[in-house]
Amino acid sequence: MACTACQTEIEKQDTSEATIASETGMPPVLPADVLYVTKPLIKGELYSKPDFDSPTLAHFDTSQQIQLLDTTGTLFLKARIDKNAESITGYISKAIVPEQR
Repeated sequence: MACTACQTEIEKQDTSEATIASETGMPPVLPADVLYVTKPLIKGELYSKPDFDSPTLAHFDTSQQIQLLDTTGTLFLKARIDKNAESITGYISKAIVPEQR
């Protein structure tokens, strides 16, 4: 038995979707614009435009989860990454993402 009379503050239950998903074993709900989520095969860069000469928005490695938003380009995919509590949208090379089955 646990004594709760000594607690000065009542703990609030976290009902966020991510918490519920992690507790139930279900994957978190993705934003509507996300086609699928993957991890890159090698480290890479998120570019501001679909061009290797465009400015780099962020660097990522193979542990970074990438949300793919548009896969219709021939060389680049429109993608979003979450880095330092910020969502960054840009373009990544199609060659570094595993093929979707």
